[in-house]
Amino acid sequence: MKLIKSLLLGSAAGFAAVAGAQAADLPMTKAAPVDYVRVCSVHGAGFFYIPGSDTCIKLAGRVRAEFMYQQPLNNGAGEGRYRDATGFRGRGQLDVDARTSSEWGVVRAYFRFQLTRDSGAFRASYDGPQGSTTNSNLDKAFIQFAGITAGVAQSFFDFYASAANFASAPGTSMGSDNGNTQLLAYTATFGQGFSATIAIEDRNQRNVGGNYYDVAGERMPDVVAALRVDQGWGSAQLSGALRQLNSGALYGYNNSSRVDTEWGYAIQAGVKINLPALAAGDALWLQAAYADGGLNYLGITGPTLGTYTSAYIPTADAVLVNGQIEKTKGWNVLGNLIHYWTPSLRSTLFGSFWQIDYGSTVTNNTVFRDYKIYQAGSALIWSPVKAMDIGVEVLYAKFDPSRRWNDEVYQKGSEDQWQGRVRFQRDF
Repeated sequence: MKLIKSLLLGSAAGFAAVAGAQAADLPMTKAAPVDYVRVCSVHGAGFFYIPGSDTCIKLAGRVRAEFMYQQPLNNGAGEGRYRDATGFRGRGQLDVDARTSSEWGVVRAYFRFQLTRDSGAFRASYDGPQGSTTNSNLDKAFIQFAGITAGVAQSFFDFYASAANFASAPGTSMGSDNGNTQLLAYTATFGQGFSATIAIEDRNQRNVGGNYYDVAGERMPDVVAALRVDQGWGSAQLSGALRQLNSGALYGYNNSSRVDTEWGYAIQAGVKINLPALAAGDALWLQAAYADGGLNYLGITGPTLGTYTSAYIPTADAVLVNGQIEKTKGWNVLGNLIHYWTPSLRSTLFGSFWQIDYGSTVTNNTVFRDYKIYQAGSALIWSPVKAMDIGVEVLYAKFDPSRRWNDEVYQKGSEDQWQGRVRFQRDF
């Protein structure tokens, strides 16, 4: 028995020695290094390095749920009865911001994509009850490099651009913002918060009621210039836009068929004043603009306010009369105050006014009428946790035409409308 045990132990020892020798002869391999995700603090909070790259990226987004009541209005034939008074909206948004440091400064690529599902009053129509529809929107997609901005971005003409209010009266926007536009711009910075921008922007996106002056193809984009300052007290901006209005050879009002070209423009001044003496985060916006042949720069989104008022009052940058492009003039003013009652509870108070003038040549020969729009509103917003808002907003609007056109009879009149919204929003 002792002999058998000795033989087994000896064999095991010999096998172990042989195995060890063979293992020592095998080549040694080193584990591949793991490229961990690293925080990139150079460009601010939320950025991290793309593994294997010197580019920093930030992913963000938003989910919004909204309910609206909007007072239905007639257009003189009872169609208001068929219009939805309530509506629902759901929106998902994805933001991607990629930045790379270089000898030319930061190279930035940014895009924002939205999916929106609307129903009811959010799809304002006199065609009867409106079911749900889902729309996609490339809200932003631009590259910034050495002062150049190219792609889809907010117009450099804009300043306030509905920064703090939920909604605006139908056919209008509190600021000049009508979504983002295609552009190519260069911004020069001078230090101490001062900058100047020159840009060319898509004219066609700014057209309002182009069919009324038989708008021809875009021959040149809008030219936009802006001077801006951003400092601790707030910010201010002076901006202007030059645009071409050209008509084709089709018939317009009074069977006019002459091809014509005119130049329109818009100017705007705005200021934002920080009010930390009242509460942290408090601010006041004030803005005024004038346009001649460029109503969209006033926030008029047209092309008609017929679905808003009981009288059909068309809206256009210009009207073709006897072959001549007659430009439409207008101006607006707005203000918005935001106040934090507590760090998690804030309210807004805002108001605006527009006046649109077509001129006697147009009003004496067509159905167009001068008009004014007033709107005022307030919102109360609670943030129970960081980056989440629960808010309610009430908006009042009044449409006041100089004369109403109905069955070829001039009538005096105006329309009032109330709108209320409840919004749940989570940013991440």
